[in-house]
Amino acid sequence: IGMAWGYVRSLDKALTEIYNVISNIPQTLILILVSYILRPSMTTIIISMCMVGWMAMARFIRNQVVIFRDRDYNLASRCLGSSTLRIIIKNLPQMVSVIMLQTSLAIPGAIGDEVFLTYIGLGIPTSQASLGNLVEAGRVLMMDSTLRYQLVFPAAVVAFITIAFYIIGNAFSDAADPKNHV
Repeated sequence: IGMAWGYVRSLDKALTEIYNVISNIPQTLILILVSYILRPSMTTIIISMCMVGWMAMARFIRNQVVIFRDRDYNLASRCLGSSTLRIIIKNLPQMVSVIMLQTSLAIPGAIGDEVFLTYIGLGIPTSQASLGNLVEAGRVLMMDSTLRYQLVFPAAVVAFITIAFYIIGNAFSDAADPKNHV
């Protein structure tokens, strides 16, 4: 969607309006509403995150495509008769590094959404293992004054996973960046 949004100018206005409407509704509200409508399950979490998760990535990719769209080599390709799809596919390798970094930053956000929904009871059922259920169990244990330290462990796991995805994403981004291979 982001590639088409940035390259095909006739789609720009319509997709910008869709983006503006959806992005002005708080993401937490959309997640909660979808979770209330559907019964708590992994499918519910996936559907609710897909409703709001595509926007940031599509907007980011659109902005990257707009940077590359009017460069001389694309204008020359267009003059030589290359199709729009071919030009988009040929420009994709230039954006791989920034897309990988953005994706690695989106994964901890998705994990945070799962933890939030499960913590408030609208995510994965308590019979299944998840980070949200671990944090909820830690909160319950925290009510006992001798066991308060146990909330640290699930919070540390969430923090470790978030930092790990950021570091891995940076490494992949650096490896995929053609500027680093000169």
